[in-house]
Amino acid sequence: MTLCSVLYKYIISAHKLEEKENQVKKQDALFREQVAKLEEKSAQFFKVTTENFKKGREDAHNTFKRVDIKPVCGDLQSQILKCYRENTGQTLTCSGIANLYMKCVDNHKVSHIFISL
Repeated sequence: MTLCSVLYKYIISAHKLEEKENQVKKQDALFREQVAKLEEKSAQFFKVTTENFKKGREDAHNTFKRVDIKPVCGDLQSQILKCYRENTGQTLTCSGIANLYMKCVDNHKVSHIFISL
């Protein structure tokens, strides 16, 4: 092989490498553009999804209003619990309050049965 032919091969190889490098740069630019578009679409989707979630949550809260539910005979219930804590192992000591609590609950049941009828 002559020096000219070797030089020619190197020039051709360098030219091919340069073309490949240009193709890779074009593909890289195309991929970056596609990634940017996907990120933008993702951000828009996230925004819309977040807005829809907030609206759905507000609609649910407006449709199903929260109701404050107080325990039936709550004052007697707390008295019983206090009595049991103070008189551990002596449950009969708290029987008077327990009976009052049971009567209160029964009265509440009866009054709600008549209301619902």
